[in-house]
Amino acid sequence: MGITCKVCKKPNPEYLFHCAEHYKCEGCGTTEGLCTHVDRLTCAPCDAALMAKRVAAFEGDTDYTSEVVCPHCGHESRDSWEMSEGVTECGDCGHEFELTRNVSVTYTTRKAA
Repeated sequence: MGITCKVCKKPNPEYLFHCAEHYKCEGCGTTEGLCTHVDRLTCAPCDAALMAKRVAAFEGDTDYTSEVVCPHCGHESRDSWEMSEGVTECGDCGHEFELTRNVSVTYTTRKAA
């Protein structure tokens, strides 16, 4: 099927997720200074406003989750297994946070032959 426009769903060979008609800021409609993300296409000012709103609103749980969740904006990292413990930066909002990897150990036993 290939890549299709996120807005009109038509085949899209030129732009990732947006056709030429829809390759514009989802907030204000400008085509200048765009920030391309997996889930949105915005200009820098609209992206900053969106991130500020997300950070102010996020109240989710970040303890013992299956993926790394930014405690500022709630962004869930798809590559959590690649991340190292310590201070890291959110790939979405840019805020720093401390990451601790929690490990659970389980055991299995069987009767000896």
